[in-house]
Amino acid sequence: MTNYKQIIQDLSGMAYYHPQINSFGYGDITQITMDIETEQEPVYTKMYVVPGNVRLDENRLLYDFSIIILDRINEDYSNQRDVMSDTLEISKDIFTIIYQSYRPEYGDFSLFYTPEWGPSVTPFLEAYETILGGWTMNITLEQPFDYNICVLPIYSGFTLPVSTNLVNYKQVIEDLEDFANNHEQINSFGYGDLTQLTMDVITKQEPKYTRMYVIPGDTLLNQNELVYNFQIIVTDQLNSDYSNQRDVMSDTLEIMKDIMATFYLSEYESLWPAGVEPFLENYETILTGWVMNIQLSQPFDYNRCDLPERPFANRWSDLAELWKNVNKEWKNT
Repeated sequence: MTNYKQIIQDLSGMAYYHPQINSFGYGDITQITMDIETEQEPVYTKMYVVPGNVRLDENRLLYDFSIIILDRINEDYSNQRDVMSDTLEISKDIFTIIYQSYRPEYGDFSLFYTPEWGPSVTPFLEAYETILGGWTMNITLEQPFDYNICVLPIYSGFTLPVSTNLVNYKQVIEDLEDFANNHEQINSFGYGDLTQLTMDVITKQEPKYTRMYVIPGDTLLNQNELVYNFQIIVTDQLNSDYSNQRDVMSDTLEIMKDIMATFYLSEYESLWPAGVEPFLENYETILTGWVMNIQLSQPFDYNRCDLPERPFANRWSDLAELWKNVNKEWKNT
């Protein structure tokens, strides 16, 4: 199974073996004019890959990338037409390589993932210290995927509820925490507002990474079911020179797939697809990883007989008197 890191490596290989491409990069758009290894401006023509969303869909994964092919434009813009034409040709080459690579000498890429048709290719023109022009190809790669819980890196003995019919919200959070505590690569768990991501509310210190953090979202009261929405962040620490960025992005995405597989194959129902977005934030520590928007569905019977409620008073005057009694009790407390 080809993972995220391998796909980035494949794209790097496509760039290396293309005779017109002289450098390759991966990361946030702000890093496009700085090679993180040489710490100098790269040699152009350059191919640069910006991570996009990942969709964990039923029996498949969908990876979004922005692939930028760019070159240097003269200060008087005299070579602009040539640059725009040449870089568009290279963009077409890269798409063709991904689409038609069924032989080992062509990379065998098409055996593991295929591009969706109709990618938009948008002109790119930016004036940094160097004027750069070219094209951005927004491409989606589709990969078959089996959510197999038997191969997950989880300690033995971990189980989820046999039935979720009577599970309340607190139990859902505890099940997510239980997953984190039993996953071999996760070193801390948190729940709350995004502002608490880098501060453990118990120890009052920065948590250990890799970290799984859950942010509550809306709950939908649907017919015969409850649907809980969560944002789940899986993040790890980046080196100051970003040298481990590809490893961190790949490893944390694998953990996201583990989360989805675990809950999909449990009594909870995770609704398709789960959208996963790249995460890069510069706190005192530089963190990167992924944010997954996940929906967990639980059967629910709207049974009036089970409610902790006393008989109703019929007249508004009776209710007003009852509330007066409550207020008196509070004043005496």
